[in-house]
Amino acid sequence: MVSTYVQSTRPFIRYVLKQGPVVKAFLPFFVAICDHPYTRFIHLPRHATDTDEDASSRVSVVRFAVVALLWGFAVTQLTQLAETPTGVVCPAGWCIERFVPLTQLAVVFLDAVIVSQVSRLRQSNQDQTSRSWYLLGSALLTSAAILSFLAVWSWLDPINSTTNVFLTRLEIRDVVLDSFFATFTLVFGVCLLGSFHANLVSLVTTGTTVSVLILSTSLGSTANAIWSDYRGIATGSVVFLGFGALLHLRKANLPISVSLHRDHALTLGRYYIYALAALFLVLFHAFFFRAQENNVFSPSRVMAAGRSESDNWFAHATKSTSLESAVKEYRQRYGLPPPPNFDKWYEFARSVNSPVIDAFDQINSDLLPFWGLTPALLRERTTHLLEHPSLSMGGLLIQDGQTSLSPHVHGTHRWMVDVVEEMVKPFSQWLPDMQLAFNLDDECRVAVPTADMTHFISTAHVARSNLQSKKNLVSFSQTPSPPWDKGFLDVDDSIWGRWSDSFHVSSKSPIFSQLVAPTCPADAPANQYGWWNRKTKCRECPSPHMENGFVRNWTLSADLCHQPDLAHLHGFLTSPSAMAASRELFPIFSQARGHNFADILYPSPWSFNEKAHYEEEKDVDWEHKLNSVYWRGASSDGFAVRGSWQMFLRARFVHLTSAIRGTIMKYDMLHFFRGRQFSRSTDASVSPTALDRGLQVSHGSNEQIMVNVSFVGSFSRCDQRDCAAEHTTFYGSPSAEPPESLDFQEHWQHRHLVDLDGAGFSGRFLPFVRSGSLPYRAALFRTWWEERIHPWKHYIPLDLRLDDFWPALNYFGGTGAGDAKEIAEAGRQWAQKALRKEDMQVYMFRLLLEWGRIIDDKREDVGFSLGT
Repeated sequence: MVSTYVQSTRPFIRYVLKQGPVVKAFLPFFVAICDHPYTRFIHLPRHATDTDEDASSRVSVVRFAVVALLWGFAVTQLTQLAETPTGVVCPAGWCIERFVPLTQLAVVFLDAVIVSQVSRLRQSNQDQTSRSWYLLGSALLTSAAILSFLAVWSWLDPINSTTNVFLTRLEIRDVVLDSFFATFTLVFGVCLLGSFHANLVSLVTTGTTVSVLILSTSLGSTANAIWSDYRGIATGSVVFLGFGALLHLRKANLPISVSLHRDHALTLGRYYIYALAALFLVLFHAFFFRAQENNVFSPSRVMAAGRSESDNWFAHATKSTSLESAVKEYRQRYGLPPPPNFDKWYEFARSVNSPVIDAFDQINSDLLPFWGLTPALLRERTTHLLEHPSLSMGGLLIQDGQTSLSPHVHGTHRWMVDVVEEMVKPFSQWLPDMQLAFNLDDECRVAVPTADMTHFISTAHVARSNLQSKKNLVSFSQTPSPPWDKGFLDVDDSIWGRWSDSFHVSSKSPIFSQLVAPTCPADAPANQYGWWNRKTKCRECPSPHMENGFVRNWTLSADLCHQPDLAHLHGFLTSPSAMAASRELFPIFSQARGHNFADILYPSPWSFNEKAHYEEEKDVDWEHKLNSVYWRGASSDGFAVRGSWQMFLRARFVHLTSAIRGTIMKYDMLHFFRGRQFSRSTDASVSPTALDRGLQVSHGSNEQIMVNVSFVGSFSRCDQRDCAAEHTTFYGSPSAEPPESLDFQEHWQHRHLVDLDGAGFSGRFLPFVRSGSLPYRAALFRTWWEERIHPWKHYIPLDLRLDDFWPALNYFGGTGAGDAKEIAEAGRQWAQKALRKEDMQVYMFRLLLEWGRIIDDKREDVGFSLGT
């Protein structure tokens, strides 16, 4: 409608309107109200017969309004069955989000007023309404001009347009295309208002709109997702409106210029209501039984596939039993000889009993693009990073086998580079001279567009093939040309005032369109359409990595190219705390990264220094652990501003469990207080706080699962408004005392532990695996140990939408308790072998040997061969 598209130039209004197809089901009711003789807001001349018909039609209009109102409520309930909510949090207390439903209704009411008045204009004498028609045309042209201006601006100035008009290029395209199809709807609607009553036109329009929406949701095809809400809806409306109008006019043998009487319109409307009611009844029946069937999930099939893949990896991870076989396996895996001093690495790995000798595919894939840059450029870019410490980089320098640190490191982050130096020192004597830039922030930093990355990888394959064919291999060069620049080491504190033009700050701003989408292929969903409706899940987006409702491909689950809806469902993508990223391929070493970023992964100082420490003596056997899901933490996903926290992963998880707890408390309080977990034991190791906060969920077996989830402490990474909203939402009131943090060792009293991303990766996961409890992991960030810790073998993977959390908990806390214990024990045993400090050093040693070759000017001749 006119009001809808005039106001669609602002994202908030756009968001409101994208939530509104169901709300518009009430449009016929509002039209009936606006058109009632007692509530006409603007008195315009109509047909002479209308005055005579007013008195006799009052009862019919009221009856029509009542039926339309009931129909609107029915549509709302049906749509709730058809759609799947994302779990985005609606904040408690007074906030602007609380006015969204009111705004929706207000817009629909304004549309009803416009429809009613346009109907009267269409059925009035032309000489009396020329001024009104002029105003209506002007409004439509103004709306079109505004949208065209935004579209042209976006295409001409793609970088600054998002800052100035608050919309991305993809969003501008959607607005323009939506408006294009809406124009057809408006034209057809205005034409029909000259022949049909406004009630009938609004009913047909909203009826077909909502029908197309529900059908597209139920079909759930990618085409429907790409076609998006309003384009498919508007097209369907146009077809139904035009075709239906022609049929009725033909049946009545009336020309288009002749209007139908009110009673005939109401009769047609009544028949249409019957048809819609029948359709909705069928859909309701289908959705209801589909929901009943989907209540029972079993991860057996994906669990079996995951374990099979894990067993296959283990079979090839340590095939080599000698240096000779390790060299041969290296060549077969990666198509080139190992780097120099590979024999020293092999001795080091064997000396610490490393269970992994051959499988280091993560290093190979991380470093592959850097073969596409010259060694001199890589050295230059590394020095550039260290010359700009304001980028939050820490420098480690290796010369003649000795390590030293850059003096330009913030005191709060100094411990990180100190730990890195401690990690490297045992094998630094075997490394060539190099400078290394370590990312000291939580967020990853390098997002290279797909065209550039494709070029780098293509060039890399050429360079590596040249090395593969060489027979006479040499060791590391002693003097690179040009040599490493060390001038920055003697610069005073003025160095902190430097800033690199290669990096762009995106702190507290969405980054999906600017950084993530360009890293995807042009035909990927991330570049084809935007997911406007943040409250409703995209059904098809997770399908490439899901099977039977569970994560089947953990690696692919972090790929954002096929998941544009995740732009709204993770704090890192919605509002990162400190984000300064580059689209150029800089050699930055990071603790973790998103799938679409090109940072080089290295073992985290947090983990090496055991900041989250597991104390085995405070653990208990599986049989003595509470059958409960436990999580404590802070809302550290990003910086909460302008309501962005409502979409953060941790906030959605806590809200999800809070909603379940509210249901349990309302309907099952007696059983809650009589739960067997509360009489399990009087063991002093069970925290009273854990019992006080625990709530139980029945899963159909004799045992109950206790839910023990909460934020702790005050909210800090947020502006004043959002801090207050988070506090009220999760703690009950603005003045409520926040729960205090518990001892980290409390985790080991519970069987089910949930690991969620924070500002970067979560540092809790490795202690969780070591504990013998069952870890559940929902993560966008990936770390160095991804290839050696396997989903369904050592932990339970969760999709970032968290749809699979309750089904997984229901299974592993009940009928699948045996599988839960087996996975937990397998994770514990493998962590004791493969996730030690020594294993981190083995990984780091091999990583830096590989990197030393890449930055060597003679890298196409550098390698290790037996007998040298």
